[in-house]
Amino acid sequence: QLRKVPAMIRKLLLGTVAGLAFSGAALAQAVNVVPQVGMITEILRRPTYTATSVGLVPASSATDIFCISPGASKSIAIRRVVIGGTAGTAITTPFLLYRRVSLDTGGTAATSLALPVGVPHNSSDGASTATLTAYTANPTVVDSSPSLMGALLVDLPVTTAAGGRVDVERTFGTGNDMFSKGIDLLKNTTQQLCVNLNGVSVSSGVLAITMEWQEY
Repeated sequence: QLRKVPAMIRKLLLGTVAGLAFSGAALAQAVNVVPQVGMITEILRRPTYTATSVGLVPASSATDIFCISPGASKSIAIRRVVIGGTAGTAITTPFLLYRRVSLDTGGTAATSLALPVGVPHNSSDGASTATLTAYTANPTVVDSSPSLMGALLVDLPVTTAAGGRVDVERTFGTGNDMFSKGIDLLKNTTQQLCVNLNGVSVSSGVLAITMEWQEY
């Protein structure tokens, strides 16, 4: 004669079977379901680019020294800006980040490694559509009411024979927050983001600026 299964064990077994049946039904219903508006169903890996200006000598009473603007086909989102360098006389000064609605004109563009060029993080993404410029002579700033997006207080130490070169970098943004839009510049517009020295003269300044952005 078979022994009777205790009531508590029967309840546990019935509960387990019911739970499995419910889970199976839920999983079956989750297939090919259109999500509600605002739901994230995947992580989008947008094409990401970096451009660097090395050995940039800013003008006296410098204004815009490094600018990026979008092309006609893709908007851009700036994720990170890194600034460092040295000076003939040690100085700590704010570097401002302005979003402008009109492009700068004139000025003298940097050359060689001081001229930033967009490089894709993944070579399969193709060339960047953004336009980048670094200035060694001040451009004419057309936008009279720009949006101040950030300020970095940067230390520019002196290069000495004894101590060697010691750069102190400052960074705006992280570049790795997938939920952050960054600073967006819309395609087919004259918007631009510029690093600006706010009229400060950096004695014998030699700067390094790196910008990271995504295109979409």
